[in-house]
Amino acid sequence: MGDSEGFVVAAVGDLLIARDCPHEIFRHARDQLVEADITFGQLETAYSDEGSRGSSGPRGAVPHDVSNYAALPHAGFNVISMASNHTGDWGSDALLDCIGRLRRDGITVVGAGADIDEARRPGIVERDGTRVGFLAYCSVAPDGYYAGRNKHGVAPIRAMTHYEAYEPDQPGGPALISTHTNDADLAALTTDISRLRDEVDVLLVSFHWGLHFQRSKLADYQPVVAHAAIEAGADAVLGHHPHILKPVEIYQGKVICYSLGNFALDFNESWWKSFSQEWFTEAHQFHQELNPGRDLAAEGRNSAIVRLHIAGGVITRVEILPVVINEENEPVPYRADTPEGRAVRDYLAEITAEAGMNTTFDVVDDKVLVRV
Repeated sequence: MGDSEGFVVAAVGDLLIARDCPHEIFRHARDQLVEADITFGQLETAYSDEGSRGSSGPRGAVPHDVSNYAALPHAGFNVISMASNHTGDWGSDALLDCIGRLRRDGITVVGAGADIDEARRPGIVERDGTRVGFLAYCSVAPDGYYAGRNKHGVAPIRAMTHYEAYEPDQPGGPALISTHTNDADLAALTTDISRLRDEVDVLLVSFHWGLHFQRSKLADYQPVVAHAAIEAGADAVLGHHPHILKPVEIYQGKVICYSLGNFALDFNESWWKSFSQEWFTEAHQFHQELNPGRDLAAEGRNSAIVRLHIAGGVITRVEILPVVINEENEPVPYRADTPEGRAVRDYLAEITAEAGMNTTFDVVDDKVLVRV
């Protein structure tokens, strides 16, 4: 609910519920979600009883059992991004069916659609006479998942990888790796933001992007895209996909959360009914080799609810509510003055500093405030 300073937009990380009692995944966090005036999340799958896993290629498809869908309206979500690298796992029928379900329940959908125009279409939600706009894009989708003219999919902000030999005269030596944004996609992004800017008071942009499980590391293209979004008129950037928290940057007085991590993401035996266990095991081993000595599962349990306080048509305060994912894959919020809350705050501060950013996280009473 709104407070004396206006109202609150709450934003969380990746969502993929796959369990017999789906509502239970939010039993510790539901109060914080429904109390917000607008609640935003990133949905990893297209819940539907339609579609075919043949759309997803050799890795298989993430679970999409439609019985889990009801947990989303139950938890109070008002806006959902479907700009995910798994949105197309079950094909166009499942995607469009899921979008229809969300809209029938009054949930605004951004980032995907029946064609490129729908995928790039903004969502606008009004509270207390203030209009809040949402846009969402994906950088990490498989071939064929991006929307186009007369083609379903996600809104693209694609990036290309460039490899250059560090020592050209040493065949087989290590390479320098850089990433570069697709110029046409970047121009479309800034055009979308510029068009929406005059229609709303506050403008939030979500990106599904970045590097899996690599502590504090960002791909080269990410700051380029984030800064371009702010320069075009975005008031905050909300990132998803890496499955761990990533640094928080302040750019031109605006907050950029490069990844909010997992929030409500089940991982259990239901996955292997449609997803390749062999593919997943090899991918996990590869990431573990890139991160020797680290417990990737433990780091992935750090999460957060970002609370944007809005008054007078502007973001007046950015608050981070620490969250720890428990052994049942359920998000559990903690006050900042608890040991668990301090640990999440310290982790965010550490990875942000490692990325060369000087963002300050103030602990005020039971809250973590981002100094903007």
